Amino acid sequence: MNLALLPVVLAGLSVPFLGTLGTPQQGAVANAAVSLVVFLLTLLAFWGPGAGLLHADELGLVFGAVTGFAGFTTAVANIFYVRGAAVRLGVRRWRLYHVMCQIILGATLAGLYADNIGLLWAAMEAATIAATLAVSLPRTASALEAAWKYFILGGIGIALALFGTMLVYLAAQPALGPGLAAMSFAQLANAAPRMDGSLLTLAFVFLLFGYGTKAALAPLHGWLPDAYAEGPAPLTTSLSGLTLNVALLAILRFSHLLGANHASHGGAMAPGPFLILLGLVSIFLTGFSLSRRRDSRRFFGFSSIEHSGVAAFAFGIGGPVAIFGGLLHLLLHTLIKSALFQALIRAAALRGSTAPGHYAFSHLRGLAHTNKITALALGGCIFALTGLPPSGLFASEFIIVSQTIQREPLASLPLGLGLLICAVAILRNLGPLILAPAPHHAKPVKTARSTYLVLVHLALAFLLAFAMPPVLYGLLSAVAAGLS
Repeated sequence: MNLALLPVVLAGLSVPFLGTLGTPQQGAVANAAVSLVVFLLTLLAFWGPGAGLLHADELGLVFGAVTGFAGFTTAVANIFYVRGAAVRLGVRRWRLYHVMCQIILGATLAGLYADNIGLLWAAMEAATIAATLAVSLPRTASALEAAWKYFILGGIGIALALFGTMLVYLAAQPALGPGLAAMSFAQLANAAPRMDGSLLTLAFVFLLFGYGTKAALAPLHGWLPDAYAEGPAPLTTSLSGLTLNVALLAILRFSHLLGANHASHGGAMAPGPFLILLGLVSIFLTGFSLSRRRDSRRFFGFSSIEHSGVAAFAFGIGGPVAIFGGLLHLLLHTLIKSALFQALIRAAALRGSTAPGHYAFSHLRGLAHTNKITALALGGCIFALTGLPPSGLFASEFIIVSQTIQREPLASLPLGLGLLICAVAILRNLGPLILAPAPHHAKPVKTARSTYLVLVHLALAFLLAFAMPPVLYGLLSAVAAGLS
């Protein structure tokens, strides 16, 4: 039985319901309920991944479960967000907002579960359109500008990815002939040595720049900071961030095809140098951009560019251990970054507004004087992003750096320097944000129950890094070995 279909179908079927449901608060509660069931169904999919166009391999199952969990906790935080911000959007726009939440969640899961290069592309296209509409919801000049930028850059990226997808299909013809077999990742992986290497190389260039745009790899990152800063906070920061994983995993799958063809002397180029270069550019761009950011959502949007670069760099280094480190890095970053934006939303609510434009570091400073639990949660998330111990990201970055020293020693120095610059830039904001004197209008506030979900995220990230369950370790190891 194909249980992987269920979470995607449920997210799709909930759209008409959420689009017509009563008040914004009722829509938020219903959205959280649907997201909970979707999360449970992503866990159920482990017992019936199924077969066909939409079924989950080990990679899709693991990231599908993390996506479902992040979608559920974001939906819970969304209830409190809607209560504090409902006056700023009309009822129709709030309904559209809840619809976009489930479309993005369902499209993300479809992209993770797809065993078809065309279906993967369609899922990313749906997520792009939904996220564009979501960014524009505030209807301010800056929000519309951000949505337009997202639409243009995202549209160009998706167009490039479509052309690359067609070239992969053509490259597979000598080995698999016409039909669905030439679009299946499983079939393509087996036939990669017999594919047309020249066409496959050209296809990978288009796919790297196409899906690299969706993964926010520099210099294709321009849409992300604006989109994160201007749209409704839970949707554009937590949920749309999940699509970065889909794009990066798509790049990993296609780079495996290119690498297998190159290793068998089929004529394709090695994918490693492409990925290493884009990864390093992304890390250094982030390091030198963070010091100039004053808006926290824009600041941590740039941080996502860094961590996309770290994962791409790990995939470029290659080998089962480095790819394992890159996959672990994506999992941990998803948990930490989703928690961080939930904590930011709560911190902004403590200062009176969760609307875009109210997330400046100067507006949020001195959080410990307002609520110590929220300060602890937000401070823990920010510190975790630095990759310093005992952050979970320290484990994944240690694996990646050690493998770089072994396999590509010349790349280890710029990698370490870039990570250090980013960590210092993040730490500079941590002390004032948490411990500085609070603004005169700030008053102590009771802890919201949704804040404790942030601590659950942090605990899970720590456990996955330093006490990973054997089942998960086996799954990630098998995936990394198969894609190396």
